[in-house]
Amino acid sequence: MVAGKSALVARFVAAALAAVLSINAEAGNQGTRKSSPVVERDGWPRLHIPDPGARLASQQALDQARELLAKPRCRSVLTQFADREGRTLADRLDRLGVDAQTYLTMIVFIDDTRNRACVTGAIAFTAPGSRVVHLCIDEIRRTWQENPTHMVAAFIHELLHSLGLGENPPSTQEITRRVLQECRLEEK
Repeated sequence: MVAGKSALVARFVAAALAAVLSINAEAGNQGTRKSSPVVERDGWPRLHIPDPGARLASQQALDQARELLAKPRCRSVLTQFADREGRTLADRLDRLGVDAQTYLTMIVFIDDTRNRACVTGAIAFTAPGSRVVHLCIDEIRRTWQENPTHMVAAFIHELLHSLGLGENPPSTQEITRRVLQECRLEEK
């Protein structure tokens, strides 16, 4: 049994290392790409949600977020917010050498339903500057049915945090309000 567990741990570590190396390789790409071929071929391979309904809802919301980020007005949120050092989030993307749509494909989305933040009603959460976004499956399913535009806004909101945006200030509500306004998302 120990040998079986060791093999399982080794496979997990190898898969995690491969994902990290892939993310680092993409971050080192200095050319801006207009599209994200990884997503077009594989349907969000960094989206790790075992629940099929929540996975489909997340894929559709990410597809919509990616389309919106192709529009200059929606991308303007990247110049309206700054990281803790005062650099705009657009500047952070420029330093990475990728566009917003490509950066969205570089984020790893994981199911973290048992986290306390999920119990309090969060759809998703991350730490400023982290490329791992934690998802709350029950809230994703509920929000997608009741107000899909809010879920799309939540994914863009988390992209902003991933680029280094802190919170309080601006408040969660202010960030989401600006995303909804600039990306012209109509809430139900």
